[in-house]
Amino acid sequence: MSSYYSRYGRPALKNSVDMQLQTAFSDGNWNTVARLADKRAKALKDPYYEAIKITAESQLDGAAEKCAAVLIAIDDLVRQKAVPDLDTLELYEWASHDFLSQDLNYAEALGPLRARWVKANPKSPLAQQCLQTCLEHWDLVSAQQIAATLDKANVNSNDRRYMFWGITLTYLLSVSHQCTEASRRVYSLLVLKQLERAADLTENPSATESTDRRLATEEEICLYYRVLLAYGTKADFLSRIQSSQLGAIAELKKGHKLLLWESLTALESWGEWDLVFTLCRDALNLGIEGLTPPFLVCDLLVWGRFSVAASKAKDPEAAFGEVQAILNKFISLTASASEMYKKNISVALLETTFRTPTLLLSPNPGHKGLTPRVIQIGLFLDKYFDKLSAFDDVKCYVAQLSFEEARAFMEDIFPKILDEQPDELKKVILKTLECRLRYLLTTCPQTLSHHRSVVDGQEQEKPYRCRFCSQLADLPCEHCLRKSVVTATATYKQISADSALAEAIPRLDKDPRIDLALVMGLSLLKLAGLRAKDNTGPARQSLRDIQLDLWLQALLLLDTQLKLTPSDVGLRLLLVQLYLQAGCASYAYQLWKPMDVKRTIQDALSPLFFDRISSLSPGLFQGGRPLMEPLRSYYASSLRDKCPMRVWDAFSSGSYTSIIDMSIYDSKLRKSCTLVMTLVEERRAMRSFAWKAESDIDDQSLAEGITDETVLVNKTDYGSFPNLESLHGPPIQDFLILGPGLSNERLQLGFLSEQYHDVLAFKPPKDYKPAKPNDVAIRDRSYIAERVADLSNSLTDFLHRTANLSLLTSAELVYYTVVSLLSASVVTSLSIPRADPAPPKTLSMTTSSVRTALAGLRSELTSPRVNPTTSQTCKALTNMHNVAYVRETAVAVKHTAAFVLAFHDKEMARDRRGKSALHKDVVAEMKALEAVATKTLAETKAHVQKLKEQLGEAGWLDRMLEWAYSDESSSSSSSSSSSQDDEALQAVKSVVSDSAHAEEWGGKLLESWREGVKGWGMVRME
Repeated sequence: MSSYYSRYGRPALKNSVDMQLQTAFSDGNWNTVARLADKRAKALKDPYYEAIKITAESQLDGAAEKCAAVLIAIDDLVRQKAVPDLDTLELYEWASHDFLSQDLNYAEALGPLRARWVKANPKSPLAQQCLQTCLEHWDLVSAQQIAATLDKANVNSNDRRYMFWGITLTYLLSVSHQCTEASRRVYSLLVLKQLERAADLTENPSATESTDRRLATEEEICLYYRVLLAYGTKADFLSRIQSSQLGAIAELKKGHKLLLWESLTALESWGEWDLVFTLCRDALNLGIEGLTPPFLVCDLLVWGRFSVAASKAKDPEAAFGEVQAILNKFISLTASASEMYKKNISVALLETTFRTPTLLLSPNPGHKGLTPRVIQIGLFLDKYFDKLSAFDDVKCYVAQLSFEEARAFMEDIFPKILDEQPDELKKVILKTLECRLRYLLTTCPQTLSHHRSVVDGQEQEKPYRCRFCSQLADLPCEHCLRKSVVTATATYKQISADSALAEAIPRLDKDPRIDLALVMGLSLLKLAGLRAKDNTGPARQSLRDIQLDLWLQALLLLDTQLKLTPSDVGLRLLLVQLYLQAGCASYAYQLWKPMDVKRTIQDALSPLFFDRISSLSPGLFQGGRPLMEPLRSYYASSLRDKCPMRVWDAFSSGSYTSIIDMSIYDSKLRKSCTLVMTLVEERRAMRSFAWKAESDIDDQSLAEGITDETVLVNKTDYGSFPNLESLHGPPIQDFLILGPGLSNERLQLGFLSEQYHDVLAFKPPKDYKPAKPNDVAIRDRSYIAERVADLSNSLTDFLHRTANLSLLTSAELVYYTVVSLLSASVVTSLSIPRADPAPPKTLSMTTSSVRTALAGLRSELTSPRVNPTTSQTCKALTNMHNVAYVRETAVAVKHTAAFVLAFHDKEMARDRRGKSALHKDVVAEMKALEAVATKTLAETKAHVQKLKEQLGEAGWLDRMLEWAYSDESSSSSSSSSSSQDDEALQAVKSVVSDSAHAEEWGGKLLESWREGVKGWGMVRME
């Protein structure tokens, strides 16, 4: 019997095979192997040598028909119903691995053969290796059968692995698409009953049981609860989780925390707050009583749920009394605890204070704002203000304060903390934290009061009055933002001017100047008019309505800080997004590359740069290494096999919950929004330069299994952004990203539109000459009509989903609508009989809608005025996303018209009588569409050329710096705020006073714009 081999390595032949054949097979001398094996087969009448011959012939060059022999041989083994020879099976499996899933389905052929062999040889040491092979090919049906066979064969051995392998595989099969609906019900019931019996034996051991079939390890018990959550009843779960043998507290006494975390999550989703309260209380008391290490479960998740559950209790006063009593006991234990646990207790105290109903808190009659909530924040910051996470720890609590509380905190509590610090470095840290908190409060609606819309007969422009500064304001208050800029600048300058402070910065967790620069930069961006996207309709992505001077000042300031602290990821990500907004994609890419995003987080972080990149700067796709190669490489490696990576290691170690988690992760990765984004962006770039694709987009291996029914998963991670915004408003990424983030609907629309382009671009090989051209033409016409009709229906379905308006930019909405209309027009064109004297008006209505949409898009091509001293050119350069979709839409229209007209010409050439040709109205409409599309593409080309000419003129760098240091906002502001505008501008200038860096920055911006326009000049406008 040959030893087990990797499914990608060459198998070893049987030991009984002679040395000459062994050597030839090992050396890969396939002609010799085939000749020798043929001789041995005829002489010995041993079918194993016939298998060696077939395998060797399949490896010869140009042996396509020989490969078919392997498939035939495998099919014969399946149909024979006999137990196959395992060595023969291994040979065929190795020979066929190149065309698995294409010409051969492992789960229908090789997997069942291995299961058949194991059933006949359950005690063989190779049986477990057969299980591993089926699992690595993700043939769950065969793997489950093998595991059940092994469990049955080893039922008296007390080897509990096989039992839980079978249970785990039965569960995986029950949630897999490999299982039919009828079988799903059977398998789900089977796995639940198996584990229920094991749970019953654990709680009530039976003397008659000769083998150990109980739940013993933490993984086995957690597996039971996972299955119980999936297929059991809520009542059963609630009963078991409180069990003295299998409950969460019983497991915690053994030092196992996983079940407690998972059960609290489930109970929270059901709203079982009484049980959440009981479990949290009992878990924390175990530490106090010494039954577990004191701080085993003393983390913020438990304390947070404990406080929430207390707030939802029938008697909140009694519940919070218990919470406070437990907290006090833990406070008394913190003397010997590590700093981490001390801080956790402090945060728990803060959380409890904010969860406690106001009526239960002792008011301060002397000062309405000095509530226990404010005092607790002050006490926490007094201890931990110098920690890296201090702002994030108190951020959500400060945002919950009423205005009176916020004012008392900022004007009474915080100054006292500041005054009590004798150390100058700590004072600077506190001042930095104060700047961040003041910025945070500008995003809180409770700091504004509504103002009458009409005063003394005059309509008021601003709907609010700021309760801090008493100025009329929008949300946020511009006056407070300007003050934040000035205050942050003063602290920034203090640090830079004091050599002692500058020398002490490396000893801190983080350079305070980074946070100060972020406060200044974000304040300037909001003062410039940058706002979050509106979720009520399609987003318009351009910077036409912003104040260019303030926007450029923010860019220069943040870029200056990045030069000082290049290792700060949050600041770098922020600038990447801002430069993408600015149309400086090549410079953004220079900032992106040093982050060196690792393979494991490509799926979560890559959309922050690559989403919509083909519409911003197609020129980035030119060059040596393909732009999307890191993503393609990651997905090709991670999804190479059908099974999750290293799943057998998890089986071997008995990590059953990890196996389930790995399966879920792998399933989500195969239908990732980022994966489809990679395919779509790459294909659009290829079409921009008329590069030939190797295959249709839906035929690519990475797109396997993606259909209209697939719900794509968005795992984009925005957690690395420096978010100073409160939960009352949109997160920081909504201000920065170019449009709505990844979504199932948008990516499905993109995937479908690329499939439509593939249909239009298809051309048969030049040497293709069908024997019956008329029959082929009829079938082709029917196939095209059916295929395009399917695409049209799918496009229309996704466009009509109620949420799609907020998931697309305005240009994307027009483009996908036009593609949907065009696909419908193709179906109509092919279905109207040529002899119809009065064809339906459907086609003319559709083409009219297409022309209207094109006319609307062409308004995006308004070229900047000739005078380059204005900011119009800069704003036009930030609008390239819309320009890209003008071109995309025009290309789709032109290619559709060309496709239909080419079809008509081909039919005319084939059938001289013209009966199979298209209707004359169809031809006329398509020619009209082609003319409009050609005109639009010419205008797009002229627009790009105009931008190139203006960027080529002299004096741009001087004008850039002039805009960056000017104050257009002062001239447009009221006299009451103009002095503050001047003060803010002077403050910013003092931070970015390095003229050499400013010139370098302006040069990079200008060069990036020129590179972008140069790339657009290489795009095919036809």
